[in-house]
Amino acid sequence: MIFLLSIPLALVAFILESYPRFINREYGVDIWTHLLYLKEYHKQKRIPGRIENGFLVPGDYDYPPVFIWILSKFPFKLVEKYEFLFSPFFDFIHLIIIFGIVYILTSNIFLALLTQLLYILTPIIILENSSATPRSLGYTLFTILMMSVIFYYQNPNPAFLALAVISGSIIFLTHRFTAQGFLFFAVIFDFIKQNIVFSLVFLTSFAAAVLLSKGFYIKVLRGHIGNLKFWGRNIEYRFAHQVKGNIGHHENRDFIFRIYNRFLQFPPFVLEITSPWVLFVLYVFIFEFQGNPVFSLMTLWVVISYILALLTIWVPNLRFLGEGQRYLELSAFPAAFLTSNFLVSKINSNIGLPLAVLYSIIGVLALVTIVVIQRKAIINEKLRTLTPEMKKMFAYLKSLKTKPRLLCIPHQITTNTIYHTGCPVYVNASYTTIDKISDVYPYIRKPLREIMKDHNLDMILLNQDYATISDLKIGHYKKVHEVENFVLLKL
Repeated sequence: MIFLLSIPLALVAFILESYPRFINREYGVDIWTHLLYLKEYHKQKRIPGRIENGFLVPGDYDYPPVFIWILSKFPFKLVEKYEFLFSPFFDFIHLIIIFGIVYILTSNIFLALLTQLLYILTPIIILENSSATPRSLGYTLFTILMMSVIFYYQNPNPAFLALAVISGSIIFLTHRFTAQGFLFFAVIFDFIKQNIVFSLVFLTSFAAAVLLSKGFYIKVLRGHIGNLKFWGRNIEYRFAHQVKGNIGHHENRDFIFRIYNRFLQFPPFVLEITSPWVLFVLYVFIFEFQGNPVFSLMTLWVVISYILALLTIWVPNLRFLGEGQRYLELSAFPAAFLTSNFLVSKINSNIGLPLAVLYSIIGVLALVTIVVIQRKAIINEKLRTLTPEMKKMFAYLKSLKTKPRLLCIPHQITTNTIYHTGCPVYVNASYTTIDKISDVYPYIRKPLREIMKDHNLDMILLNQDYATISDLKIGHYKKVHEVENFVLLKL
């Protein structure tokens, strides 16, 4: 019955994460790719093999398969309509698990509830669950993995290792970034502990993932490596404007790209905004490092994620390893728990009241940050939303007897266009083939006339809110069709 107490706050998180999408139902970028893959899953009646329909750069499906497998268990129309509820649901489960772990550790219901609350007031977590991705499922599994290994360090029970391997193997088949974080944490923890337990868990989980997927994970790994190599070569343009290249954040009208560019200006400040409770853990680490062995390892968990976040933002040559703030997502649970425990331990001291007030202020500011960014980046967002104007343009393209081979600008509307029109678009079907679109992504490297000729493209679909026709520098052109800010150009 005690665990029923975990449900109300988990439900609050579910509502907070999903309500923007009830307002802007058509928001999303990756979802159209997932839905295209899901169609192929149903068509091929298995995890897709070759992906060709609509992708002018075909390839083998190389995305971790668990997420699409889960989606396939629901009616397609239901997934299409309510895709945005999957990530909040996985986070709902995560919050119940978080409550359970804290209660098992401390037998303190208040502390378990406070941990849930601070987790919910971690902006980076709430903001990332606005559309269907396997991210929140990956982080849930990572919490189970880390706590299993930490418990094993204190009590070498094979059951903990078994649970770690099970969750670890599913991580490999669920979310690439979490699998990458798994590697880093295994190496660093084993170095600190001077043993190889975590690395053995990693290797066993890897082998189990390959066996469970009947070798399919090797494709996923190739795609992961291909994506890392691509960004290793192009990372200085990660947040570039596709047409204008690297421009000042004031010149870029894309709110999301402006935020990401801000992350590069002063990482510590931005990281504290996205995950404010890390500050208190850093204080504990420096001044009051816990004697409790489980708590001390959880502290190291947070500190390692913070260091990884700083390194992958501050060091340009390491930025290809992922957007730095995402490493803080891996430790949102221990940060919330340790911060909650710090308050509870000080509540009866002379700093108890000021500390509670400080927590309240930070919590309110975190909630305001969440709501403001949700409004700007999701509810009122247009570049990543299927707007009425876009629908009219898609209806025109769909009506054409001969489907044109398209170049889409911006790149974010490529799979959206394929999904709604059936037109072939110059975009890669797999991460292994991402290099083949380097002429246009992350920025346009060559004259567009040359690109159109080289890749046998017929027309350009341009969102003029992103770039004007004059920005394209294409000389003579014909407007085939125009719907407000969307225009179809033939050179």
